[in-house]
Amino acid sequence: MDENHKPRIQDLAAEQDFWNAHRKILRKKGLDPDRLLAEWATGQAQSLGSPGASEDFAELCKDGCLPQGLAVVVALLRYHPLLERFWTEMVGHPVNRDKASRTLENAAQTLEGLFGEIIAKEKSGENDELTKIGRLPVSRMVEELRMYIRFIHFAQTIRADTETRSPAQVAKYLLTSYVKCMTGRFHDRSVSGLVGEVLGPSDYNEVAQRMWRSRNYERIDKHYSWITRFLVAMSVVIASPE
Repeated sequence: MDENHKPRIQDLAAEQDFWNAHRKILRKKGLDPDRLLAEWATGQAQSLGSPGASEDFAELCKDGCLPQGLAVVVALLRYHPLLERFWTEMVGHPVNRDKASRTLENAAQTLEGLFGEIIAKEKSGENDELTKIGRLPVSRMVEELRMYIRFIHFAQTIRADTETRSPAQVAKYLLTSYVKCMTGRFHDRSVSGLVGEVLGPSDYNEVAQRMWRSRNYERIDKHYSWITRFLVAMSVVIASPE
């Protein structure tokens, strides 16, 4: 992954179309997604407890990071205890993971069997009645079920492919990678300030971040640079005017 240049908005036509479609749907419901995301990003920055961490967030944005993208990674770090519980349940208990996966797949197949004709018409654009009344189309429901199946197996994939045993490690990589891609530098001091504030320990510093990066970054990046590419692309699109 070329991490020294963030993409230009004119090279992100597919991502732009995707976000514009969501803008249209949300605005029909009276919501302004751009304003809401900007306010949410501001809230994430303001929720950083120490003045130092807030300054680190502002400095990274000044150097090229976009608040929306940086806020997403900070939120991943902040909510890692919830992800840890999921990780422990799904990675540590493969029987539970397989059972949940089978249950969701059975539900998806049941919907496909009962509503096959409706799903076909929804996919061809002939039927959008459920969307008009604010309900989730059956075809989308099936897609969502299968997305959760992929998510259930995601933790095991991360562990098997990258020898990463914690979602906190993945979130730390995403913060490091996002900053490098958006600014062209690793900014170990500012990144360590955010990690120490949100993830801990409180004395986590630039030297510790640099050591963690030298041991882990390239290994994880080989498998999951695509996550950073997606995060970078979407943050550029979301921050750009229509």
